[in-house]
Amino acid sequence: MIKYALLIILILNLIAFVLMGIDKRRAINGRDRIPESTLLFWGFLMGGPGLLLGSLVFHHKTRKWKFRLGIPAALLVNLLVAVLLLNTYVSFSVRDDIVYRCVETSEIDSDVAADLSDGNYQCALVLGCAVYSDGEPSAMLKDRLDAGIALYESGAVPRLLLSGDHGQDEYDEISVMYNYCLNAGVPEEDIFLDHAGFSTYDSVYRAQSIFQVKSMVVVTQTYHEFRALYTAHRMGINAVGVAADQRHYAGASYREVREVLARVKDFFKVLVKAPPVYGGEAIPITGSPDATHV
Repeated sequence: MIKYALLIILILNLIAFVLMGIDKRRAINGRDRIPESTLLFWGFLMGGPGLLLGSLVFHHKTRKWKFRLGIPAALLVNLLVAVLLLNTYVSFSVRDDIVYRCVETSEIDSDVAADLSDGNYQCALVLGCAVYSDGEPSAMLKDRLDAGIALYESGAVPRLLLSGDHGQDEYDEISVMYNYCLNAGVPEEDIFLDHAGFSTYDSVYRAQSIFQVKSMVVVTQTYHEFRALYTAHRMGINAVGVAADQRHYAGASYREVREVLARVKDFFKVLVKAPPVYGGEAIPITGSPDATHV
């Protein structure tokens, strides 16, 4: 689907570019011109870069106010449409893989737990987020951890993979997540820790490359699940999502806007398989988690 969309956009830009060249030649030869509205139409129809390139290459319409305003406007519209299309593609391609939402409680429906258990998922990947200076998880992180613990206790998954930001001594999401799970009764031997999960992309990439995860349940809030699941699928991981939407979270609107841009960023990172910030030796999720504590 993406390949076809890119091909269509390329053709539209080629048309806009060629039309600028034809109109320039007609102007030189004193022939009937292509209406300016037609040229701008192709620019706004996802052909903005082609229109700009044609203007520069053929030195055409560079002083016309309609084009000095119209070309940047077309580029902006093209960009907004591209962002919308990419977000729609990422979200719709994985929406059916969010198999359960924890609403107002972290409890997992017994039928869902049985279905997940039958899927032989190797772990639940719990994605980190903000922690407080007193060592307590934020509301969003607490709900993710509670959902992950509920998955473990229900037998849906045999292990937890906690992935978060521990890039600085003074900020440590992983220790907070780890201690929370221990206090909830999850055995130490069933908890794996990824201290270099600095982003969603890094967490998923490292789950596949470092922890050699082939199948997992991703635990985060719904708005975040789409990007995480899309990345997991493109990394070759069989993944489904359990969303931890147990309350209204402050700053939701800001996060939604930020997520729109983040989906675009990770879409292209997945395309080129950009390496994470840190690599490392393999620590198979099916082995001992001891090495992840260093």
